Amino acid sequence: MMLTDFDEACVNKSVDVTVQNPDVKQEQIISKVNLEHCQKDILQISTDDPDFAVKLDGSLRATRALHISEQRSFKINVQDAVTMAHCTIRVHLLIQPNPQHKLGELIRFRRAVVLRRQKRRWRPLPFSVTENDPGPYPKYVQTIKSEFEQNYTLSYKITGEGVDCPPLGFFEIDPKTGKIFVLKPVDREEYQSFKLIGTARTKEGFFPEYPLDLTVKVNDENDNTPKFTEEQFSANVAEGSPVGTSFYKLNATDLDEPNTLNTMLRYKILLQEPSSKFGQLFSVDELTGELKTKSDKLDREEQDTFTLSVEVRDLDGKSYGLSSPGTVIVHVTDVNDHAPTFKVNKYTVYANESVSDVMILRMTVIDQDLENTNASRAVFTIINGDSNGNFKVVTDPKTNDGLLYIVKPLDHEKTQTIPLEIAVENEVPLIGISASRQTASVVVNVVNVDEGPEFEPAVKQIWTKENVEIGKILGSYVARDPETQSSDGIRYRKLNDPADWVSIDSQTGEIKTTAVLDRESKFVKHNKYNVTVLAIENRAPRRTGTGTVVINLDDVNDHIPLIQTDQLYICENGQHEFANVSAEDSDVAPNSAPFIFTLPDEPPEIKKKWVITNQMGSYAFIKPVNKLPPGYYEFPVMIVDQQHQGKEQTLKITICECPNNVNCADRLASGSAVLGGMGILVMLLAALLLLCLLLAAVALYCGGGKVPRPSIPPGQYQQSLIVSNDEGGGQQDKNLVALDINLSQKRHASQSDQLFGNQETSFEQQAQLPSAYVDGVQETHLGMKTFDETVNTSGGGIYESLRRHHTHHLQTNMMHQDSTTIDTCLLNRRNSHHLMDLLRSRVDQVYEDEQLRDQAIPSDFVHDYRHEGASSINGSVGCCSDVRENMGQDYLNDLGPKFGTLASVSLKR
Repeated sequence: MMLTDFDEACVNKSVDVTVQNPDVKQEQIISKVNLEHCQKDILQISTDDPDFAVKLDGSLRATRALHISEQRSFKINVQDAVTMAHCTIRVHLLIQPNPQHKLGELIRFRRAVVLRRQKRRWRPLPFSVTENDPGPYPKYVQTIKSEFEQNYTLSYKITGEGVDCPPLGFFEIDPKTGKIFVLKPVDREEYQSFKLIGTARTKEGFFPEYPLDLTVKVNDENDNTPKFTEEQFSANVAEGSPVGTSFYKLNATDLDEPNTLNTMLRYKILLQEPSSKFGQLFSVDELTGELKTKSDKLDREEQDTFTLSVEVRDLDGKSYGLSSPGTVIVHVTDVNDHAPTFKVNKYTVYANESVSDVMILRMTVIDQDLENTNASRAVFTIINGDSNGNFKVVTDPKTNDGLLYIVKPLDHEKTQTIPLEIAVENEVPLIGISASRQTASVVVNVVNVDEGPEFEPAVKQIWTKENVEIGKILGSYVARDPETQSSDGIRYRKLNDPADWVSIDSQTGEIKTTAVLDRESKFVKHNKYNVTVLAIENRAPRRTGTGTVVINLDDVNDHIPLIQTDQLYICENGQHEFANVSAEDSDVAPNSAPFIFTLPDEPPEIKKKWVITNQMGSYAFIKPVNKLPPGYYEFPVMIVDQQHQGKEQTLKITICECPNNVNCADRLASGSAVLGGMGILVMLLAALLLLCLLLAAVALYCGGGKVPRPSIPPGQYQQSLIVSNDEGGGQQDKNLVALDINLSQKRHASQSDQLFGNQETSFEQQAQLPSAYVDGVQETHLGMKTFDETVNTSGGGIYESLRRHHTHHLQTNMMHQDSTTIDTCLLNRRNSHHLMDLLRSRVDQVYEDEQLRDQAIPSDFVHDYRHEGASSINGSVGCCSDVRENMGQDYLNDLGPKFGTLASVSLKR
């Protein structure tokens, strides 16, 4: 099967190139393409491999040094610039397998014609179409034929992209001739190639050829304009940069096919604004777009911004190529190319002695560099005249001025005039100039003032041992008048003595101890104790001065090593079967560690059970000689320091099985937690018992049941007796059987007796009695019968009448009590039903005891009643009255029904 083309007379379609040496040098001619039958002036030749290029004379060369280790293939694209006819040559680059080949083969290699015609066959040979081809359409592009056409009638067919796969409708084939046509224009930027499959089928329906893979390449046309990646570029370049300094790179893109003439871009500067007297200051690499300086005359102080108009063009910059403009803003950055200078380079100032932290001079500098940059910020240095460090110069951050300060007081008596030399420079070194730094001279005149006394030295060092005797003289500390250099007329006193350890003689400045000096005191830091002394002049005006006395305390061995913790543990299940005994001594060497740990000789059982090992200065290991049973052990241990000062101390060791393999603390904590739980349980039981007692008290108070309201005749609400407080003892009837009170009423009567019996009853206690509303009237139930039901004519006497009068009055006064009280009490009683059964037996016992006690009280007993209101014309109705005598008491017959019963009882009718 053959593949034909319109220009096959010009070039061959496939070339095999054999290379003997795998190392190919740059620009080395590999072979030559025969283009004698082509019009070279109208050809455009390119390759799809950037490592190779073809000149118009047909020379195939390497664009760079190569090492060819295996076979390589690439394409040569040949296009007529006028007709836009296009063809592709496939080149196969082969490596000679044996360099020692025959001489004839070597000569044949040198004379070989690279473009050698190949036998046409049914194989996947690519072909191409040109994008945006104006037509007309359908347009023929290629033909496929099979050699079996001579023997069979074949029908050709193509499938794939552009036919029956997206994108559809681009190609078709004549089934009889095998001619392939393109149906409409193709855009390469949208579709770079099409993959087709060609088949040839006989009438009988079988395929004599394998399917033919066809690749249709879309040839690029220069239909896209190159464009800059940014509408406006911004670049920075330092002033004074040397020629050729690269400071920016322009970037542009072209949508046409890469590595072709259509995407070979060239850059160019069209205009520079503003212009310079030095001409063009910038250049651009036309291939890379790299911006460079063309002159070293860039000066920010003269011009800090330039605008460059640039252009990018394809087709290798040819005039007929497509182009687009761009803009670059170049900012000239500042460098330190101007030295700062003093506005005035000579100064004279006056300064008082004995002052500090005072500004005495402001120095102004001028710098033409950009403000507030490290190229313009000033740095001042005193280079001469300040050997004692009395001055400093700082920079004002707002004005960039130099500020001269006095940091150490001056002394007029020593120096009256001080000449200074001050230099100024920038934070960064100067660039481009060789000028030295600028200097200014300053003359400081020291003004004499009347100064206070001064200690010499300002800080006095004294050395002594701690614990010296009280009253020891440590030294003296005196001050002098700086004017007269005399100590006359100066008094001294302490200004600061934290521990009040010393005293100072007001006349001589002699320092003595007033307490024991302790090096280990909290007032001593690093073995030093500071005392501030004040010197005062006797003359007016009184001037003062201060000085510091530093007492350096040497250590004495006044402390012994002490065990830090005397409770230690040894774990039976731990990794270490020993206890770490650690001691501490407040003294310092040589009066402290290393310590010596020893066990006493007596009793001898100690050394038989315990041994000390690994004495490591401040600690030692102690362990049992043999395994001891778990338990608590206590024994003495002797610890002494280097001076053999120490004492015998008690060591407590617990041997146990540790929960955490470290100590018994967790086990002890666990035990304490159990005790805590038991304590909580005891507290809960106590609270429950208290609740039971409270319920019992409520049950006793509220009674055994709800008592029915006594029935009182309606007429009896018209009158009542006046309440009289019962004072003194009296007979109380406890014979409840004689009163017809059943067992339940008897129990209520017992409770009432407890409330109103032999003790005085208050109104607050009366208010506690249970009550209920009956027929709209609140009444109090005392657990006994009504007036008529209660009195029995066979016994009781007048005392019972008075007692019922007292009870009836209480019922009347407690009519406003809350009606829900008795219901609440009954609810509590039901909740404690079982408890009540237990308590009733106790109540009965108490009741019987009271009966026995009441029998001892005489039946006739005088009662005293508080007088209320006017005297009764009826006189007394006490039990001592002789009611049997008829003493004008006929009025008792007219008392009315309410007191009829009382009268009958009193008269024993």
